[in-house]
Amino acid sequence: MAQSSTKRIAICSHGFLGEPGMLREVEATLTESPFDQVYDRVSNLSYYSSKHGINFTRPYDLKTPIYKKNITQTLAHRLFKQISSIVKEFEEEVDVDIFAHSMGGLVTRSMIKYLAEEKKTDFWIQNGRVRNIFLLGSPNHGTRLAQRAINIPVDIMLTGLNILLELPEGVTSEDWHILESQFMQMVPNSSFLKQLNQSYRKMENAINWVTVRGLKYIGQLGWLPMVWQPFLFRKIWIDHHFPFLHIGIIPNDGLVDANRVPLKFATNLTVSSATHMSLLYWKSKKAGRQVLKLLKPIILEEP
Repeated sequence: MAQSSTKRIAICSHGFLGEPGMLREVEATLTESPFDQVYDRVSNLSYYSSKHGINFTRPYDLKTPIYKKNITQTLAHRLFKQISSIVKEFEEEVDVDIFAHSMGGLVTRSMIKYLAEEKKTDFWIQNGRVRNIFLLGSPNHGTRLAQRAINIPVDIMLTGLNILLELPEGVTSEDWHILESQFMQMVPNSSFLKQLNQSYRKMENAINWVTVRGLKYIGQLGWLPMVWQPFLFRKIWIDHHFPFLHIGIIPNDGLVDANRVPLKFATNLTVSSATHMSLLYWKSKKAGRQVLKLLKPIILEEP
């Protein structure tokens, strides 16, 4: 445990349809040596109300937007409240590191950009300073998985089911925000992503941002990539040279295009052997251990 007048905590945040158990190896690693000398607390949070985010009777589920102006029931607001509550338990000022996987990175970025409080030149959550943010496989510029038309009916069906289940209590205008649900907000070039990716230098400079992407899509879903990958990640383009027409697979980690993870203002790292999920397996997978090896000096670096 860190011994100083300023405490330091680590926050783990899962992705779309996820739950805290997905980051159990990350959480466990951060509680062990040498990280136990760095962090006074490690918290593995969920911004959903239910375990997997599909309890349609709860206020935070799949139709809840990542962030939307003038709406307080968003995933960003929920994560903000959770972290604020933890920070308030410390009498000392707190440095916060966030380890966010996949869509959790978009929730974290929205929370920082739109909700985190300012103090001096840094960004704060109540009396805590956000120091490092590690985005693991986050679709910072969207994901082709959300773009393909086959997924749109699924989102509409889930939202429609949600509305039907709420009919006894009445339908509010927020129930009809189908195109602003978290899933649809991850479509490349969505209005949400365009606004989120607009430059905000003060936020970019006040925090140390790190992205990590994987490039290995084979094995992500067993044998399914033979169908899954060509359909969701294919690219067709024309070349002036023979054979003129090219069809190929866009580099990806099984769920997110590799070129949609990096941010201009971040330290961008690549683990070529990592799939979308093995980015989190810091103990059981070679690729996950490689992720940890890259992040370790950043985590242990003195402020």
